[in-house]
Amino acid sequence: MLRIWLNRTYATHVHTVAMLRANPDGESVHVTATHRDPHSPVMLTADATEPEPDGEPTAEEYVTWALDLCRRHSIEVFWPAHQLAAVSAARERFQAAGVSLVAAPTEAVAVLDDKAAAYRDAEAAGLAVPPWRLASSGAELRAAYDDLRRLGDVVCKPVRGAGADGYRVLTDAPLRLAELVGPLPARTHLDEAAAALDTAAGRLDLLVMPYLPGPEISVDCLADEVGELLAAVPRSKVVRLRALVDDPDSVEIARRIVKRHRLASLSNTQLRYWQQPGVDGGPRPYLLETNARVAGGIFQTSLAGLNLPWAAVRLAQGQPVSVPEPRLGTTYATVSSLVRVPD
Repeated sequence: MLRIWLNRTYATHVHTVAMLRANPDGESVHVTATHRDPHSPVMLTADATEPEPDGEPTAEEYVTWALDLCRRHSIEVFWPAHQLAAVSAARERFQAAGVSLVAAPTEAVAVLDDKAAAYRDAEAAGLAVPPWRLASSGAELRAAYDDLRRLGDVVCKPVRGAGADGYRVLTDAPLRLAELVGPLPARTHLDEAAAALDTAAGRLDLLVMPYLPGPEISVDCLADEVGELLAAVPRSKVVRLRALVDDPDSVEIARRIVKRHRLASLSNTQLRYWQQPGVDGGPRPYLLETNARVAGGIFQTSLAGLNLPWAAVRLAQGQPVSVPEPRLGTTYATVSSLVRVPD
């Protein structure tokens, strides 16, 4: 029985646990999960659980705790999401303890976790990124807004952050009635955002860029230790509608990033099609970001006939992996699912 540990991660990885258990090799797995929230769906479906450390442990404190947990639970494969940079940097210590990591190399995590550094790197590689500015003060935010608003709506997000945390559409217009009575929008008034930056206790860097209204493509990638792409599944998202699409241009951008950073294991590159005024003759994919970790929607790739989580586990163990060509063209929608809370 293979003993796998998933630390604090997205709730949707409850489906990843199911994919690991339904692996094509028919191997039994024992899943340990840790989280600060005891009611996380991943915790509720795991075979064994522990709470994550309280407070904000340092990288060394977290690694020490993680190594001890691996020893106590006889963990063979550790799949980190929380504290990924710290765990990846301690790869040799985990290997010495007999633990394989499903994790990207430290250097890739360091660059890609910093969205500004990732954009600079992508530009140096000749990849298309949206016009962008950095802002850490109210004055810089206002200047960036004024500079970019000619391209459409202006958005901002923290340079370091996960998922949609901190994503805001900036506006200098008064609150509209539809926003007051409708669903909570991701809009923030420019004055309020500028004041928040100026009164913050510490420095916060925001990435400011135009909103790209075209279709979003999310490419889930599996690569070996030298960054050779073994599988890529592009997923499109238009409001509620989802589809597994054949998008060679987006896959090629993801391939170049994965190869450039030797981005082993699972990663996710997000793009949007956009026609930049005065620059492009037609819409083309622009890089939004690359995450050096598995996407929360990785379970959707099962519709392509692949079990990428299990392939990533096998790669981490140094096993040969053969991934079939993905079946693309499926259209689908995602819905909520139930996870029973034990009595």
